[in-house]
Amino acid sequence: MSSPLPSPATMPSASGEQSYPFHRLLRRDHNFRWWRPLAFAGTGAGFYLALLIMVMLVVFVAMLANPASWATDTGTGEDMVFSEELDMTSPLDFSMTMLSLIVMIPAVYLAYLLLGSKPVGQLFSVVGKIRWRWFGLALGTSAILFALYFALSFGLSAFDAQGSAPLAPQDVPADPLFFAILVIMLTPLQCAAEELVFRGALMQMIGGWLKHPLFAILLPVPLFTFGHLYDVYGLLDVAFFAVAAGYLTWRTGGLEAAMAMHIINNTFLFMLGALGQIDLNATDSDGTSLIFSVVFMTLLTVVLVKLADKKKVERTAGALPPAPQPPMIQPWSAPQPMPYQNQAYWAPPVDPWQHNPQQNYPQGNHLQGNFPQQSPPAFQDPNHPGHATPGQYAPPPVQSPMDPTAPQDPQQHHRD
Repeated sequence: MSSPLPSPATMPSASGEQSYPFHRLLRRDHNFRWWRPLAFAGTGAGFYLALLIMVMLVVFVAMLANPASWATDTGTGEDMVFSEELDMTSPLDFSMTMLSLIVMIPAVYLAYLLLGSKPVGQLFSVVGKIRWRWFGLALGTSAILFALYFALSFGLSAFDAQGSAPLAPQDVPADPLFFAILVIMLTPLQCAAEELVFRGALMQMIGGWLKHPLFAILLPVPLFTFGHLYDVYGLLDVAFFAVAAGYLTWRTGGLEAAMAMHIINNTFLFMLGALGQIDLNATDSDGTSLIFSVVFMTLLTVVLVKLADKKKVERTAGALPPAPQPPMIQPWSAPQPMPYQNQAYWAPPVDPWQHNPQQNYPQGNHLQGNFPQQSPPAFQDPNHPGHATPGQYAPPPVQSPMDPTAPQDPQQHHRD
């Protein structure tokens, strides 16, 4: 006896795979073609440019409405709306930088909606949506470990441990409270946007062509690294962060852990900058800071992976069931024979068995459409009682209640 067919949830798709890790989710679509990642990238870039122009116009209008809130203190006693260089302590420069990255969220989402796999939530995880419980757990774990890391850094700085403390501040925001509000509002969205592009879209685009996860993890790293303006030590630190975030995305089957780690890291740094504890415009680092950062990121990655295994977080998605194929030839319905060939088109249907119940027909002939070939009753013209038209149905005569020839109701006298 032949073996039973696999269930639709495990049936392999056109690519021959039965389970799909995060970087292979574009291949899960039955309509995947080799050119779809390229079309996805071009569509996302077009949406991004259009949205970026709109955001710049909105920020410009907000700046004109209240210039004092967006002014930059240059230290010379003059307030200037624009500065020659990017100043991350300026509310205007900070907001423009954040918003220019945040608009990548709708751009990538719309492009994935048009050309990505279905459901569109596969841009976030293998289950087709953001796993909020796992995201909250990863966010809390990252917050605790980052708080310990920065506390250790400031503790070593108090004992003059060279290289382990953050750089001394040079610029402080003119309005720390307003700057802190901007950090809380914009930083989570900025981190989520970068993860959607570099660990979501790019990993799935590369995974659509190359199956091994190392390609999807490592190839987006240079694009993410050189988007930051640091020295060589700072760029190496960013590169290792990108590798850790890519590994977490592949290992946990979604962006939640990488987003949590990214959000806590940037929020802590910007909030410390708002308090004047670190310099937000610093671009220099050293080898000791790099080593401490690499060790900490490795520890955080291991903790999040162990936590995901303990919580049994989904790492792969099953194959989609095969799409139903309509039949190539649609059968025509068999014509139904009419009981009377000369019956008028407007006449009501006539049951031949009620019309002539005395006639005997072979058993089963009426089921095959072998009705008696005879004419229905003739139509009687009320204006010409003796004239009848052959082949037309004659309705029963209608008698008036006042007609003396009509049959009388025997109960009529009792009712009267």
